[in-house]
Amino acid sequence: MSEHVSEHGTGKPVVYFHVGAPKTGTTFLQRVLWQNREALRSAGVLYPGDTFGAHVHAAFDLRKSGFHGYQDPRTSGAWDTIVTQARDWRGRVIISQELFSPATPTQIDTALADLSFAEVHLIYTARELSRQIPAAWQEDLKNRFTPTFDEFVTVLRHPDQDRQGLGRMFWRMQDAPAVLARWSRDLPPARVHVITVPRRADPPDLLWRRFAGTVGIDPDAYDISNAATNTSLGAAEATFLRRLNLDLDDEVGWPLYNEMVKHHLAQEVLTRRDNQRLTHLQPDDASWAAGRSATMVEGLSAAGYDIVGSLDDLAPPSGPTEPRTPEQAHVSTEEQLEIAMEAIAALLLRISRLRRKVIKP
Repeated sequence: MSEHVSEHGTGKPVVYFHVGAPKTGTTFLQRVLWQNREALRSAGVLYPGDTFGAHVHAAFDLRKSGFHGYQDPRTSGAWDTIVTQARDWRGRVIISQELFSPATPTQIDTALADLSFAEVHLIYTARELSRQIPAAWQEDLKNRFTPTFDEFVTVLRHPDQDRQGLGRMFWRMQDAPAVLARWSRDLPPARVHVITVPRRADPPDLLWRRFAGTVGIDPDAYDISNAATNTSLGAAEATFLRRLNLDLDDEVGWPLYNEMVKHHLAQEVLTRRDNQRLTHLQPDDASWAAGRSATMVEGLSAAGYDIVGSLDDLAPPSGPTEPRTPEQAHVSTEEQLEIAMEAIAALLLRISRLRRKVIKP
């Protein structure tokens, strides 16, 4: 394949459009792409955007959306900027952001029309549901939502009863056949690539290798050593964050919360604590998730998409699911107090460094 035009005879440049799903290693892949953007340009591949968050802003701009109603001023025109940079480039282009996944059919029509100068290949990364559900719940906590894990699972099983819309939004991003049916209705199946997230026992670079192979680049030509993953919280840390969210009021707006709580406290401090306990599904919920996973696998297989990896990766782990013991389900006051003390110290230290301009906001 030429570095510049389609291998399918259209004569157009190729845009690889990675639309999700959240919690499937997307942040890791995006950090690899961002940190290696100059090396990619030298190889004829553009990862557009002038900041790491440019693709987030573009997704919100396309969807006319934001977190908790907050409209970041950087989103205005961000989608058009990405499109313009892609159109002006003479080689392959990679766009990657999971927040594109819940776009409506009208928004998708706009996106694909704007990219009509190129041959668009759609990429969707998918992970097994019993791992996805706890990870997605914790990510929602990082985004200032407040359901308990059991409440979250309940709204996933009965999304029409969800007053907050979290259940419906989860499936708009995580139901792989439905997401791809919305996004790919005008694309041939050969240009829709489903990359399955490897299992925990697989080599840690396997997801990158699958992604790199899909977009036609040499995985060994790029440094992935500094591209940390978006690590999940432990059960105790998640409980603390949920309680913090309940106690905060509107005076702490989204920009401050995003900087100090989500990105610093949750993603840099709480995820690094030792001896964290995993959150996992109860046996009945695990059985339901296994059935839902099987249905999604059948849908992906029947659609004829290009499967990168194996659909077996999306099957639940074998063996019985152990119920959560009271010790696993309960987070003691002492644990929460210890975490709260660490959190206060971490936030005060960051405030001090910001005031002394030791670090940038």
